[in-house]
Amino acid sequence: MANELTGGCLCGALRYRARNIIRAGYCHCRMCQKASGAPVVAWLMVHAHDYEVTKGKVAAYRSSPHADREFCSRCGSQLAFRPRDGSGEIDINLATLDHPEAVAPQYHIYTISKLPWLHIEDQLPQYLQERESDKT
Repeated sequence: MANELTGGCLCGALRYRARNIIRAGYCHCRMCQKASGAPVVAWLMVHAHDYEVTKGKVAAYRSSPHADREFCSRCGSQLAFRPRDGSGEIDINLATLDHPEAVAPQYHIYTISKLPWLHIEDQLPQYLQERESDKT
């Protein structure tokens, strides 16, 4: 995967830089569906210290007791998902990258919540909830 990527919100008020990508995947959970208004969201993960907002200030919403979602208060673009589990990782909305084609998702998670009319036709691994390796 690319070592350093840049991205931002729809209106341009927020910009970020990320490096050292750990993994990327599609999430089908209901929270992501409701937060994005889309049937699935592609995320890439980095260590929190490898993510930096370079312009603007993010707004945050505690979407559950376990995480905050970061977004632009001006245009509403959802940029990041920050777990409160102490993992030190942050999930970045892959589609907010300047070049989202540079990172390809590697798996699907929370397919238990996949909408029945959405057909997954790739050969990527699918997990009913989180990936087994994410539980450790």
